[in-house]
Amino acid sequence: MVAIPSLPRLPDLGTRLREFAEDLPARLRQYWSDLRRAVLISAKLPLGVQQLRRQRTSAILALCGVTASIIVIFAQLGIENAIYESSVRVHRAVKGDLVVASAGFQSLQLFTYIPVDVVDTVAAHPKVRATKMLHFGNMSILHEGMRSPRQILYYGLDIEQPAIDVPGLKENLSKLRIPRRVLFDRMSRPVYGDLLDRIAKHDEVVVLGPRDAQQLYRQMFAVGTYSLGPNILNDGSLIMSDLSLAEIFGYTLDRPAFIAVDLVPGTDVGEVVRDLRRALGRRADVFLKTEFVARERAFWSRDTPIGYVTNLGFFLGVAIGMVFIYYAKYQIIRSYLPEYAILKCFGYDRWFFLSVVVQIGVCVILPSLILGAAISWGIYAVAENATHLGLSLGLRELSLAFVAAVIMTLASSVFALRRLNKVDPVMLFD
Repeated sequence: MVAIPSLPRLPDLGTRLREFAEDLPARLRQYWSDLRRAVLISAKLPLGVQQLRRQRTSAILALCGVTASIIVIFAQLGIENAIYESSVRVHRAVKGDLVVASAGFQSLQLFTYIPVDVVDTVAAHPKVRATKMLHFGNMSILHEGMRSPRQILYYGLDIEQPAIDVPGLKENLSKLRIPRRVLFDRMSRPVYGDLLDRIAKHDEVVVLGPRDAQQLYRQMFAVGTYSLGPNILNDGSLIMSDLSLAEIFGYTLDRPAFIAVDLVPGTDVGEVVRDLRRALGRRADVFLKTEFVARERAFWSRDTPIGYVTNLGFFLGVAIGMVFIYYAKYQIIRSYLPEYAILKCFGYDRWFFLSVVVQIGVCVILPSLILGAAISWGIYAVAENATHLGLSLGLRELSLAFVAAVIMTLASSVFALRRLNKVDPVMLFD
């Protein structure tokens, strides 16, 4: 009878994992030591910089392509931030601890309203000090300096207890006591003719509002200005008293867009929010001011194509930049394959080659980032002058663009390193 030799017993998974965990610190230390040594060698021997100097055509093409991608990234970031921030200007200007809006509130731009009896329910809470309604809508206006009517937003508020506070409103609030008097947003886009100049020169400027039932223009008087700014959908706005609003449009004040709520000092805000939500049920929603702002931003980012389009533009910019950086690295590697093969014979490992391709990427990305930021700053200035959306090149945009640049460099370096790993010293003897 022939004895069958037994196979060696393989270690179980738990044993292998323990051995791997025990060896991990030593491996990490070795990797870190190899990487540091490679970086020091490449710093003393700037091979990537020298190769870029010799491959000027590839370097210039990569520089132009990456700069264009950086500009695209800055444009997407700036547009996205301007749209979101301009849409919540009124929300940030709310004077109150809480905001009561329509049930299922998503955005003011949907022109939803709440029943006026909600005001009585909210005001009945013992911890509520004041309730302030804000009316919101749009209409067309016309004056002597305009060729045709233009749509404009309007805000109607109680001048004794205004629901919002914006620069210039407090100084001109007393002027709104007279019926049909309105304030004009000085930050509106320049589509309303010379209305701003006329207000500066005259105490009152006649402004024609929407037509009445007899097709006659309703007359208003612009008596001052304030600063708020337009949004992506609307060019400007007016502020008037709620009584003027009722007189101009001829309806009762029973359709507020939201209610700003002041609480008694020292009140537990969370407890009041829970009480009001139980009392109102499905008639209205109750928000903290920060929640009110977040809900509006969420609408623009998730429920409209704007968030998708701007995110897609950002990733496309990263992809374009990565392709151009890889192109420069690929051209250099292809031109110097024999030299890289010799270095491999001399014992230079993959960490050294990684430091070389990263060095090439950094030499391309840094000037591209600076040049792209400078050009984008000029584009922002031109776009802001035309749109008044609050476009600005801030720390957020610079930080995200820098992160995108790092991603471009690292991703392209990984692909280039794969090409270098295929270099075989035997090719020197072909």
